[in-house]
Amino acid sequence: MTKQVLYLSYDGLTDALGQSQILPYLLGLEKIGHSFHIISFEKKEAFAQFQAIIEEQIKGKNIRWHPLFYTKKPPVLSTLYDLKRMKNSAFSLQKSHHFDAIHCRSYLPGLIALKLKRKFACPFIFDMRGFWADERVEGNLWNLKHPIYKQIYSYIKRKEEKLLSEADAIISLTNAGKKSLLAVYPQLEISPKISVIPCCVDQKLFVEEPTIKTSLDLTTLKKDAIILGYVGSLGTWYMLDEMLDFFKIQKLKNDQLHFLILTKDARELVYTKAKERQIAMEDITVVSVPYQEMPSVMKAIDYGLFFIRPSFSKQASSPIKQAEFMAMGIPLICNSGIGDTSEIILQHQSGFVFDELSHAAFSSFSFDQIIFDKDKTLNAVNTIFSIEQGVKRYNEVYDTLKKKT
Repeated sequence: MTKQVLYLSYDGLTDALGQSQILPYLLGLEKIGHSFHIISFEKKEAFAQFQAIIEEQIKGKNIRWHPLFYTKKPPVLSTLYDLKRMKNSAFSLQKSHHFDAIHCRSYLPGLIALKLKRKFACPFIFDMRGFWADERVEGNLWNLKHPIYKQIYSYIKRKEEKLLSEADAIISLTNAGKKSLLAVYPQLEISPKISVIPCCVDQKLFVEEPTIKTSLDLTTLKKDAIILGYVGSLGTWYMLDEMLDFFKIQKLKNDQLHFLILTKDARELVYTKAKERQIAMEDITVVSVPYQEMPSVMKAIDYGLFFIRPSFSKQASSPIKQAEFMAMGIPLICNSGIGDTSEIILQHQSGFVFDELSHAAFSSFSFDQIIFDKDKTLNAVNTIFSIEQGVKRYNEVYDTLKKKT
């Protein structure tokens, strides 16, 4: 039995995250019969660039998109304004379509889903995506010494308990995150309704031999270079300083090493920090390409690298870059303390995990220490990180909701 679902997201479909972590699942679920109305918040620049691409992907499908523009300033008030617009749009759609379920991505859409359930008795899925309030504090985005942020944090944590207790189903990205949830809220008895679905990867796109070519000129990379590669955002959680320190130490051991960074963030940040470490500019390449072209650039990478700052909130984190590197058969170098990352990499022989990020640890490291089995790695992608597996697990969650409607 299929469902008509209202999907709420404060992330945009035209964001890289929306293109990799929202649309592929919904397309897969639509293919097996579910239908969707999506409310998302789009950044104007990304919307102008990718609107047509998204509309082409959903054309002729049972997916209706109701984009709203994201408001950035002033802080706090802009978010409250966006939430009001999401609520108005969601309530209007619910009155017209009488949805079978609300699927909310993270906490802010969860607040709207909670209101919808209380008003219309519509079941909802709390797709957590992590411990959002704690992530804001630990990422130094909310300073609890500031009375406004202290109040916001307390409010969201109170709502977190309500979301967990009243949701009909809960999605955690990691087993580590689920374990933390059960430890923090033992009184809620929520274990039976928590499903673990990590960030999955589109294996039709992220393959060893990508079909979509990039317009980027990679001939500037030396043919005999050993490419160390990072993909994704910089700053906050992603430890650029430590990654550059690691590269510098390894470069002194092997002059063939080159650092390729694929990011939409300002390349000046990378070059400034590299210069501070006396790393030659010609030893680092920073590029940006559309999401669909990423695999063609990543193909040049010999070793994938990412260091993420460990914290309580990161127990619930599932880095999509891990799945993307593994899907392309690229050995990984990363650190422990991030969700289920260490366990998966070590169990499936997919790379090397640092327990500490220090000069001593980097100096003693050798690429010969990397344990990599491509067959086991690709099999792990098939069983853990494939979009097909993600769609199957979401469909199973949707099935549990049917019994309650």
